[in-house]
Amino acid sequence: MEKRILVVDNDDEMGDLFKEIFNDGSYTIFFHEETDDVFDLIKTHEPHVIVLDYNLNGTNGGELCRQIKDNAEVSDIPVILFSGFPKAIYASENYGYDAFVEKPFDIDDIKETVDEQIERSL
Repeated sequence: MEKRILVVDNDDEMGDLFKEIFNDGSYTIFFHEETDDVFDLIKTHEPHVIVLDYNLNGTNGGELCRQIKDNAEVSDIPVILFSGFPKAIYASENYGYDAFVEKPFDIDDIKETVDEQIERSL
């Protein structure tokens, strides 16, 4: 079964990294550096899990996560928030994310976290 991962990060190298990490043929990575409407991306790609960087151009991943979790049509899709500034995340309000990964992350840890969240969504 194809596992679809939507990644939104303003660093295009993250798209290449995710494609390298999840390269066994059972995953499809949809990478976007930014989004004007996260719901269009969700509708288009129908992801099993969404991975959001906290620092995005024009908004932050925490706010996008909250929008996703507040929308009954897509709130069941697991959201993984990641950031190189974990203290800011831990000190801020709860955005409703299902998992948080600190950057830089260990490849095995991100793979395990993504797989756990995908299993929850299937």
